[in-house]
Amino acid sequence: MSDILIISPISIAGELILKGFKKGFEHSGHSVSFVDVREFKGFNCSDFDCVLCYDYGYMVEKSAFNFVLSLLEKNKNIKIIHYFADNPSLKYAHSGDESLEEKFSALCLKYPRNIKSVFWDREYLSEFRGVDSKFFPLCVDCGVYKNLGLEKKYDITFLGRPSGEFRQRILSTVVKNFPGKLKIFSYPEHFESSICDMKKYLNDFELENYKNSFCGFINTQEELARVYNQTKINLNINLQGEGSLNYRTFEVLACDGFMLCDRRADISALGLDDVLVQYDNEDDLVRKISYFLKNDSEREKISARARKLIYERYNIILKADEILNPVE
Repeated sequence: MSDILIISPISIAGELILKGFKKGFEHSGHSVSFVDVREFKGFNCSDFDCVLCYDYGYMVEKSAFNFVLSLLEKNKNIKIIHYFADNPSLKYAHSGDESLEEKFSALCLKYPRNIKSVFWDREYLSEFRGVDSKFFPLCVDCGVYKNLGLEKKYDITFLGRPSGEFRQRILSTVVKNFPGKLKIFSYPEHFESSICDMKKYLNDFELENYKNSFCGFINTQEELARVYNQTKINLNINLQGEGSLNYRTFEVLACDGFMLCDRRADISALGLDDVLVQYDNEDDLVRKISYFLKNDSEREKISARARKLIYERYNIILKADEILNPVE
């Protein structure tokens, strides 16, 4: 068994993902310390075999960075795993500090045996030249995300940041064609900033419908699971990667939720074809929403297959140790 340090990032999704790893490692018998990246001042424990972080992790805070450097100097065998679930070149990964890519590459050159990168998307496996990189799809805590047996109270929901041209085109299409049926859960500031952008796609009446779709921010995983359970159609619009799937995909499916997802290469590669429905464009999305809102039994047949598959293949409690394989 190993002593593992998990450095929690300044990222809601990243924190949730790493909390899942913590539960998985503890389930396997590892000793785990879970520390916020902003709280390393005065932290002096140094007896670790492995460090797991999200994206550039500790590199965004000086005290955390110095702490990890001290671990590397003290323990020549320590392994530092960077789990990238964002495009390494985008602000989501580097928190607005574009120099981190170069700093990370330099660190990898200095400690080639110690630092490993693991990606949620195969597209990025060659992102850092000479760095040992592996693929590990996102997984979820199936103890939290599960079928709660709740009645459906929402027709269509979207959870996440309503930003970017692709997402806004899809959301505006839903607002136009299904007035009053879409509910959006997001940070208030993210939703407010999207309103001006949506004027490109919506007239004044439609824009009011869009504003009325906002339902606030969800604070806990348990609340997320309830919304997924209470939704007829969980709408997924992946923001990053060419073929990969976001965390929401696995959350919804673990809840036996029905999902409409933009077409992605990894859906087939990960064996998920049979447990969700893909849409190709706005017209296809409208047709499929219309059909599945009217056909409860068809939705239920598809979603009923989801939980078993996710539990067996993408349950972080059972799969967490696999991310350690590249460093053993």
